[in-house]
Amino acid sequence: MQLESVAVALRPRNLWEAIDLGFSMVHAWWKPVFGAWLAVVLPVAVLINLLCWEVQWLAPLLMWWLKPLFDRIPLYVLSRATFGDPPKIRETIRAVLPLWRNSFLWDLTLGRFDLARSFNMPVRDLEGLRGKARRQRLKVLQKKTRNGAVWLTVVCLNLEFVLNIALFALLYFLLPQTMQADFFKQIFATHPAAWQDVLEHVFYLVAMTAMEPFYVAAGFALYLNRRTLLEGWDIEIAFRRMAQRHQPSARSAASAGVLMSILMACVLGSALIFPAQSMAAVAATSPVPPAQAVAASQTPEQLKQRISAVLKQPEFQTEKVEQHWKYMGKQASKKQPGSEPAWLKFLARIVPGMARVFEGLLWLLLAAVIVWLIVKRKRWLGWFEHTPAVRPVQPVQVLFGLDIQPQSLPENIAQEAWKLWQVGQQREALSLLYRGALAYWVTREKIALGANATEGDCMRLFRAGATQETGDYFCQLTHAWQNTAYAGRHPHTEEMQQLCRSWDIHFRPTA
Repeated sequence: MQLESVAVALRPRNLWEAIDLGFSMVHAWWKPVFGAWLAVVLPVAVLINLLCWEVQWLAPLLMWWLKPLFDRIPLYVLSRATFGDPPKIRETIRAVLPLWRNSFLWDLTLGRFDLARSFNMPVRDLEGLRGKARRQRLKVLQKKTRNGAVWLTVVCLNLEFVLNIALFALLYFLLPQTMQADFFKQIFATHPAAWQDVLEHVFYLVAMTAMEPFYVAAGFALYLNRRTLLEGWDIEIAFRRMAQRHQPSARSAASAGVLMSILMACVLGSALIFPAQSMAAVAATSPVPPAQAVAASQTPEQLKQRISAVLKQPEFQTEKVEQHWKYMGKQASKKQPGSEPAWLKFLARIVPGMARVFEGLLWLLLAAVIVWLIVKRKRWLGWFEHTPAVRPVQPVQVLFGLDIQPQSLPENIAQEAWKLWQVGQQREALSLLYRGALAYWVTREKIALGANATEGDCMRLFRAGATQETGDYFCQLTHAWQNTAYAGRHPHTEEMQQLCRSWDIHFRPTA
């Protein structure tokens, strides 16, 4: 690991500063990060969507489940870019595939529910630790950091959900006003169309692409910050840079070496020629006596006084009080080894295994609940739909000059209309059929029509509230009535006969 080539400013940070550093790393290297991400995730998403075409709700679930495998992509790019070597897309793909094979089983089972996944991944992928060594390493690294990693997962998960909802809201606001009323009704329909499921998958893929690289980068930054605190990377980098700045050139180093050799030779020669005189002269001219002589010339009380005077200086007056809780436990009497009963030893052996089995069952139960919620989302999401209070509306009695009161209509509307047609009263026959249809919807189905409603308003309301066949029939009847009433063009006898026969199919008698 070449610390001197690191491309980020490593220093001790708090958890939120470290997370912000991760976001800045994605901002700085967004091209290699998102390029490699899209090169891998986009083809996988298209393939999953095609394979799950008959069961569209399964595609987003599989993409969510495969997130730990996708997280390896930005982690590899950022780990190389941090030390000054951003990889290319092809290089990233070649490096990530072996990582998938090594961690496939763990990532898609118990590791899938690890709330500190982005912080723990570098230990497995970058340090290459497995088994007991990995657990011990995580135990050291996670102290004072795991809570931040867990909260990072929770916040990013909620931001991804909010972004997904925001995309639906954006589409809603971009729709024409005439389509907005039926938008959520179509989205939460019991049997949605295929394009609606594909739209949900696309929006989820966009939200995941926008959030997941930032999530992985923030976890990686927490990992770098923790190692900086434990191993003093910032201090090591500072010392290395100081050494590089003060390192002499090759020529000056050679000159200094020659000069030092000459001086050493002179000193040794003088010591060999005048050994006694040299030592005496040094002792006589030395301004400070040796420490041993000073200590020997003072009593213990004098030494204590000098030590006390030194300790009273301001540099030694800083005090810091630290308090922490320590569990003392129960003062149990010491037991002789081997005094525990056999049943207690038996429980001590089987209880840890049973605990792991129950933990696995709880994870499976949680996964089953999540799958059930996704499958039945149409049902429970309907509980949150807002149903406005319906105020009682008095049914109208006259629409565009037509009396639609039930008492003004005969018992068998279709039969009476056909009789009128046969005696040449075409306008009255079509008026009777049209009035009967309006009376049915206003009195039986409680359609809220204003007294100033037009034939076009009636057609739009009936199409929204009726079946496709009934809506088509009412539109045909309306057009026939308009042609007769306003243009004087009567329908053919066969068409009128068909209107009379179909009337009882779509409308019950209103008398």
